[in-house]
Amino acid sequence: MSTTNGSVLATWILRVLHDAGHPAYLVGGCVRDLLLDRPAKDFDVATSARPDELLRLFPDADCVGAHFGVVLVKDAASGATVEVATFRSDHAYRDGRRPESVSFETDPRQDALRRDFTINAMMMDPRSGAVLDFAGGRADLEAKLIRAVGDPLARFGEDHLRMLRGVRLAARLGFAIEPGTFAAMQALAPLIQSISAERVRDELARILTEGGARRGVELLADSGLQRAILPEVVMGRAIRAMLGGMRDPSLPLALAVLLHDAPRAAAILERLRFSHDDAARACSLVDTQRRFTELRTMSLSALKRFLRMERFDERLELLRIRLEATGRDPGEYEFARATLAAFSPEELHPPKLLTGDDLIALGRAPGPEFGRLLEAVENEQLEGRITTRDAALQFAAAW
Repeated sequence: MSTTNGSVLATWILRVLHDAGHPAYLVGGCVRDLLLDRPAKDFDVATSARPDELLRLFPDADCVGAHFGVVLVKDAASGATVEVATFRSDHAYRDGRRPESVSFETDPRQDALRRDFTINAMMMDPRSGAVLDFAGGRADLEAKLIRAVGDPLARFGEDHLRMLRGVRLAARLGFAIEPGTFAAMQALAPLIQSISAERVRDELARILTEGGARRGVELLADSGLQRAILPEVVMGRAIRAMLGGMRDPSLPLALAVLLHDAPRAAAILERLRFSHDDAARACSLVDTQRRFTELRTMSLSALKRFLRMERFDERLELLRIRLEATGRDPGEYEFARATLAAFSPEELHPPKLLTGDDLIALGRAPGPEFGRLLEAVENEQLEGRITTRDAALQFAAAW
């Protein structure tokens, strides 16, 4: 096992459960990732212990899903958390997201067969390395397949969000989606509209930033899910090429790539409940792209102001992605990089020569003119025409 804080905490939890006489296993995505020799981010434990027993064994745990037998065990020192859940089988799903009720089980098979995909349904005993595989997950790992557990129409009908989760896994792992599972996605794709915007947002964000974004949007388009959640976006060749050209992007940069040609991008991001900061940053990245064509004709002060914009590296990266994806001459990108490198941080952010207090001392009354005058002084400074405080005071006095 990995030696991350999560794995250390999970190992301790398993030992406590075993010592108390309860079968317990690592389960889900962490088992999948360990078998793939990939770093496991989140560790989950499944056990025969009932919720009341879990809370007795781990009295500081948070009861995050009492109805479903889930507690959250935390390690205050490291900040690690591990979900511990009682083996269960699910009853009817009425809202397309959660079962109305569950039955606690003692047989791990029943717990495995309620899960979404075969590669997420395996359990592991880290003491021996033994894997419980009731749904054929190991074979699908070797075949690089995303396959629903049991009837895919039933699995996606129970929890519609599983369709987006399947796309995300296929994109991140570079796996294919098993034909029957993909056909079920295509048949049920419109149901994703009943899932909360926040849930859809979170899955979309992970599809765009966890690796394989191009593959992810292709699967979204081909499955019909994109038509249901992003009807304004045309997943054409240009967008696919741009997504394929991203290198470990931030979420705002990935959103800017996805929506760079979409009408009313801000409204789309608001509808999907992206944070104000992420949405504003993504839209700003798109809005400033046209200014790169004006670099050679900008005044020196305007050029310096542009180059010192917040997160200019992301604006430059979006330019690179756009030019490469459309096969255009990279000269515009190279010129922008060279121009940025030509200025020192001090030249782009020189110390202010005047403040509002200086203007008051000159007899100026506070008001809208203050900002315009200070900006004019800074423009002269950026142009190199004013370099001293005395010169700035003379300029302000004559304004």
